[in-house]
Amino acid sequence: MEIPTYIKFLRKAINNVKEVYFGNQDWINSMLNAHEIESKDPKREELIPYLSMHHERVFCYELYHQLRKIMEENQLDEKVILQAELRKTQVGSEIEQLFGIQSTEGVYYPDFLIHEPDTFDNQDLIIEVKANPKLTYEDMIKDILKIDQFIHRYQYKKGIFLAININEERREQLTTNDHLLKCLKEKTKCKNEILLMFRESATKSTISINLARLLQ
Repeated sequence: MEIPTYIKFLRKAINNVKEVYFGNQDWINSMLNAHEIESKDPKREELIPYLSMHHERVFCYELYHQLRKIMEENQLDEKVILQAELRKTQVGSEIEQLFGIQSTEGVYYPDFLIHEPDTFDNQDLIIEVKANPKLTYEDMIKDILKIDQFIHRYQYKKGIFLAININEERREQLTTNDHLLKCLKEKTKCKNEILLMFRESATKSTISINLARLLQ
């Protein structure tokens, strides 16, 4: 199946995820307020990433369910499957030489892979998800560089960085940050194959930006 079709399926799956699975800033604030953690309490900022990580998993479970349904309804090639949080280890020199690849820099657990397991054939799509409304430049860079490695070294055809709960102001801050842009321009090798997707909530549209265009 062609990569644009997978991306179309992903967009439809995101549209099918209801608001309760997002865990946006309002939900985070309600959790903190319920435990009487005041706005000026240092613990508040420390807990936001933890709560965001919790709801990132909640969102990913539902997104996996929705995407899996769509793929099965459209008679996906049986060899190519959707997998979540699969452990991808570094490979030895023999595998590198046999398949003409380069090992990744570490052991990674991508949020989603659409691929044919146990081979380097049909490595179609890697997806990384972030749910923190206050997504940091560092976390965004880290995930995009991971995606870039899978494309450049493990022959994945396309990569998607999906950030949910990101409002327009924060998206603008992220996509215009000089440090982030400079780092990605210098360190990514597969800019044209990486798509950034931002979704503020279930009621808003998905905003997509090709990394190469962003870095022009």
